Amino acid sequence: MFVYFWFPGFIFPALSLFAWMTWIAPDNFNLNMITGSQMGLGFNPISSFDWNVISTALPPLASPFFAFVQQFTGAVLAGFIIIALYYSNVSWAAYLPPNSSGIFDNSGNSYNISRILNPNSAIVDEAAYQEYSPAFYGAGNLVLYGAFFAFYPLTMVFIVLDMWRPILKAYRSMSSNAASSIKRFFVGLKDATSSLFRGNLREAGKHLAGIVSNDSSIYDGFDDPFTKMMRNYPEVPDSWFLIIAFIAFIFALS
Repeated sequence: MFVYFWFPGFIFPALSLFAWMTWIAPDNFNLNMITGSQMGLGFNPISSFDWNVISTALPPLASPFFAFVQQFTGAVLAGFIIIALYYSNVSWAAYLPPNSSGIFDNSGNSYNISRILNPNSAIVDEAAYQEYSPAFYGAGNLVLYGAFFAFYPLTMVFIVLDMWRPILKAYRSMSSNAASSIKRFFVGLKDATSSLFRGNLREAGKHLAGIVSNDSSIYDGFDDPFTKMMRNYPEVPDSWFLIIAFIAFIFALS
C-alpha cells in the first residue's frame, strides 16, 4: 500500500478520479455531465483506483450490510433525481454545475452574501437583496436540501410508528409523575403554611423540603438486568438537576 499510494497520490492523480469515459469524447457535454468526476455525477463502473476514494463509497467493513445497501441505493436514486431536475431546468438548475454544493447569483457567479447583509447588524437587507439577486442552487444541492427537509419529519414519523408502545409508556409515566409532583407541591405548600401559622418553623421546613424530595426512581416499573444493576447506586437528588438547569439558564441569558 505504501508503494502503490504514490501512483494515485502523486505520479498519476487521474487514477483517483478515473473518469476514463470522458476521455472518449472530451467535448461531449452530456457524457461529461453524467460520468464526470469533478462537476459531473460520476456514473462510472470503474471510477477509481485509489483505495481512499473507493472506501468512501464502498466501505469494506460496513456493518450491518443492509445499511450500506440502503446508502448506496439512495445515492444512485439521488443521482437519477439530479439528472431529472437538471434536464428539466427546475429552478434554473440547468444553467449551473449539476453536482456543485455552491450557491450562485443570477449571473452564475458565487453568491456574494456580503452584498445583502447590513454591515452593522449582519441582518439581510431586503432592498439590497432585491437589487442584487436571489440565491440559485445546482440540481445536486436542490436534492440535498430537499432531503434535509424531508429527513427530519420522516424520522419522527418512523420513530412514532415503530416505537409507539415505549413512547406511550414513557408519556404515561411522565404524566403520572408530573401529576404526582404537582399534587406534592400544593400539599406540601399547604402543610408548610399551616405549620407557619402555628409557629412551628421546623415542621414547616420539613414540609418545604418534602416538596423537592422524592423517594421514587426513574427505574420504577422496570425489571431488566441493567435496571437491577443500577438500583445499587443512590439516586441523584432532583435539586442537583434544578441547580444545573438554573446555572445553564443564567449562562444562556448572559
